[in-house]
Amino acid sequence: MFVPIPVLVAIGAILLLLLALVLRRSRRRDPLLGAQQFAYRPAAPRDWPQATAPERAPIGEGETTLAPEVEAQVIALISAGRKIEAIKVVKDATRMGLKDSKDLVEALERG
Repeated sequence: MFVPIPVLVAIGAILLLLLALVLRRSRRRDPLLGAQQFAYRPAAPRDWPQATAPERAPIGEGETTLAPEVEAQVIALISAGRKIEAIKVVKDATRMGLKDSKDLVEALERG
């Protein structure tokens, strides 16, 4: 059976396109969280109020708590070995500095 080369090229291009679409869809889903969106939505920096002293206090010197959904997300990221992403989530959710966010993530990691 003879199949012209342009037909084979067209079939190959279609198969590559379908494969690219399948791989693109699978990358969108986070295997840790499924198809869910992040539990927090950080406000734009211009909308943030000025940080007060208790918000920037290091762990152990002030009341620094996370919302339950953010804390669950951070714990899930820590257990998945994605500590840097957990620090980013805490930093965005609490508007604390990088060191304070890292300290909070390490405190959650210790238990």
